[in-house]
Amino acid sequence: MKQSGAKPAGPGRQPARKFSAKRGGNNKSTLVTPGDGWRMFAQPHDDLEYLGTIQRGLEIGALARDLAGNYLQVNGDIRQTLNASRVETALRAAKPKATSYVQRQPATPSKPVVVTVKPRRRVIVPPT
Repeated sequence: MKQSGAKPAGPGRQPARKFSAKRGGNNKSTLVTPGDGWRMFAQPHDDLEYLGTIQRGLEIGALARDLAGNYLQVNGDIRQTLNASRVETALRAAKPKATSYVQRQPATPSKPVVVTVKPRRRVIVPPT
């Protein structure tokens, strides 16, 4: 029986590839989280202003802006220049990361705790 459209994969032949409907560059979605999370990925530098974290596909790092106004993804000492329009779009849609803890109200002042130390007598027996 003959199949229409697909050629069988034989020796030295690559199987047919499937292409996605999206055209153009890479399919990396950009997610920006403003806040202090950038500290996990980079050290503070005088020439950079850190804005938060950025995730592009499986890559994640610190989002920074240099003195010239370029957006960068920083991982350690590695700096990758980013597309400014994509980053600005992601920044407009970004929501600050919610804190994972609940701040408690300060406890009402209570009486100080009294600690009593009782001296104990120890008997040392000389060796015989």
